[in-house]
Amino acid sequence: MKQFVKAALAHTPYRIVRARGANRFEAIESCLQHLREHGYAPKIVIDGGAHIGSFSSATKALFPSATHHLIEPQPACFAQLDALCAREGFHLHKCALGSEVGELRMAAGDEPSTGAHISNADTGTAVIAASTLDALFAGSVAASDRALLKLDLQRYEMHALSGAREVLPRIEVILSEVSFFQQAYEPKIADLVSFLAAKNFILYDIAALSGRTRDNRLKQGDFVFVRSDSPLMADDRWA
Repeated sequence: MKQFVKAALAHTPYRIVRARGANRFEAIESCLQHLREHGYAPKIVIDGGAHIGSFSSATKALFPSATHHLIEPQPACFAQLDALCAREGFHLHKCALGSEVGELRMAAGDEPSTGAHISNADTGTAVIAASTLDALFAGSVAASDRALLKLDLQRYEMHALSGAREVLPRIEVILSEVSFFQQAYEPKIADLVSFLAAKNFILYDIAALSGRTRDNRLKQGDFVFVRSDSPLMADDRWA
């Protein structure tokens, strides 16, 4: 029933939202469709924090000719990801993304979790392999690939970007999770925006916003950044 209603509403100008709750809106797929309608067609999609592959499954539907690389360190996700990658022709990298190649500690359980995160604690965590975007892709991503980089790393996004000195100039679009207040090592939004602005990325769109369940205080979102020299930035007219 839910899928039927969603499909029916897709042909109307209307949408159903909660009057109050955890999600203000969720429009990542719509944002990607918008990019496609304006001529964006990445040859490479890098799915950082792939979880069980939902994002890559959605982007394959939008960009069927793109090569997909899924990056996920949770062992609990590997069986589903192995099956998905075998079925869809995706490439799986079983590691975390960080600023250096090595090992990290992760707070993760026996089931796939969207809340699994890098932890500095010495107890209750698993030791996982860590790599960098440069180590994984410096030799295989070119500017002409118009690559899409998605980062959903539970507050570890800046560490991943710090390990992309060679690759970052070859990325055209970044979709990154952001936090509106800090609890651990997540960057302030202003710091993330400034860091990417220094790398010639412009904040292009806001794809999702989520509030705390108990009081709907805005806690996180998903921001879209586009390289300043991208064809997507060519039309800067106000209306």
